[in-house]
Amino acid sequence: MRHVTPADRTNGILDFPHALERFTLQRFQPAEDLRAWIDVYWVVAWDLPPGQAHRQVNVSHASINVAFEPQGSFLYGVPQRAFVREIRGTAKAFGVKFRPGGFFPFWNGGSLRDLMGRRVTLPDALGSRAREWSLRMAAAGDEQGQARITDLFWQELRDAHPGGYPAGPTPATVAAQRIITDHSILTVAMAAEACGLSTRGLERLFTREVGISPKEVIRRFRLQEAAERLLRDPHTSCSRIALDLGYFDQAHFIRDFKAVAGVPPEVYRQRQRRS
Repeated sequence: MRHVTPADRTNGILDFPHALERFTLQRFQPAEDLRAWIDVYWVVAWDLPPGQAHRQVNVSHASINVAFEPQGSFLYGVPQRAFVREIRGTAKAFGVKFRPGGFFPFWNGGSLRDLMGRRVTLPDALGSRAREWSLRMAAAGDEQGQARITDLFWQELRDAHPGGYPAGPTPATVAAQRIITDHSILTVAMAAEACGLSTRGLERLFTREVGISPKEVIRRFRLQEAAERLLRDPHTSCSRIALDLGYFDQAHFIRDFKAVAGVPPEVYRQRQRRS
């Protein structure tokens, strides 16, 4: 278990220092034999005064999430580029964040593209086993207990997979991880070459097994990195940041960033300085 602090990477959470004043965030590593598919378990908790609310905007990841929330247990398809959530009162949520492509082998419903932007109840998504998992999670005494229960659920689901389960990360997960970690990859053509695939082959793979296109994965990574640099780096110009992230047209960068953050990059940077 690790409590996230303002010194940690934002990972797409906008207005990061202010956000961590409104809720706490913990992260847990899944069992080692699940890490090829599951990225992290997360716990968000909040305790807001009566009548107050907090509206949180994140630059979305290319990830499927499962969440146990006050309203119930749900599977979330890859969200739209900006993920917005309003919290009130006192509550807690426990979540499972899959690696891009990591959920696909567990899914029997065809292309993950069909889940984009959707919320599905856990039993509808995963069947009767998920109903039992939800009951055990509700009865768990603490977050560590919930993490152990979650490990066991996915291990059992993996071991019961018809025809066996992949021994390691799926090809889509490997390709997405290459895109996310290699900052020199700025276009789909560059990503396809790095992964040893044709451009069309990479696009088909991502649409089916990730749920969004490789172009959109690259764009989301750019915007997450832009938000990080606007918070941490007060000296580099916005035009330089745009160029570093592969935006050869600064107006395009401003338009993309404003679409998720609600304000242009320079205004966002000034807001971070004030906070």
